[in-house]
Amino acid sequence: MDISPDLLQQLQNVKALILDMDGVLVDTEPLHMEAFRRYLMRYNLPHDDQYIFGFIGFSVPDNMRAVYKRFFHSTDEKKVAQAIKERDAIYLQLLRETPLKPLPGIPELIRFCQSRELPVALASSSDWEQIEVIFDNLKKTSSGSFDPRQIFKVVLSGEAVPQRKPHPEIYQRVVQMLNVKPEQALAIEDSPAGVQSAKNAGLICLALKSRFIAQEKLNEADLKLNSIFDALNLCKKALQ
Repeated sequence: MDISPDLLQQLQNVKALILDMDGVLVDTEPLHMEAFRRYLMRYNLPHDDQYIFGFIGFSVPDNMRAVYKRFFHSTDEKKVAQAIKERDAIYLQLLRETPLKPLPGIPELIRFCQSRELPVALASSSDWEQIEVIFDNLKKTSSGSFDPRQIFKVVLSGEAVPQRKPHPEIYQRVVQMLNVKPEQALAIEDSPAGVQSAKNAGLICLALKSRFIAQEKLNEADLKLNSIFDALNLCKKALQ
């Protein structure tokens, strides 16, 4: 993987790693899509793959507003909020039923950071209840060998800040809590909103390519990754 001398120099000054959750720590995108599918089926609405995949890259509230506007000709925020609650209940059930594992390379990257005494944090737009269920699932599936509550020094949910990604506030808060400068923090994201959030907060940002999102939408990142192992190799090269 080609890396510019400037980016390598920036990585040499990294003092903390901050991960996104959905799509970086763990692959939850298929479960998000299945939750939407089951919600739409419940009301006999179109639920083919082409329509469902159109939700990717947008927040649950934005997607549900689009559903209500298209099929119910309504912008009633109370009804949208109830629909979000209903879809999220389906999603939580799927999270509880489906064994989850960290993305390949995540355990190795975390172990490397720990060996260099770099704190690892989580900055997620998901709600706290979803984070808790995913943490429980990862610990259970790994028989306790991968316990996010023991790994992350700081965990912030979307509810912890007034404005979620792409607003930079969640990253601003995390670096403040880690007591590092923004330019000393490395973020790994997989969505345009996440990349924009990290970059606007002044962080170095690596974007993990996704089968769900067009690569050009991640161009704001400092570098695009084929896998988490690419991030691990970059960190090893910069922090050897």
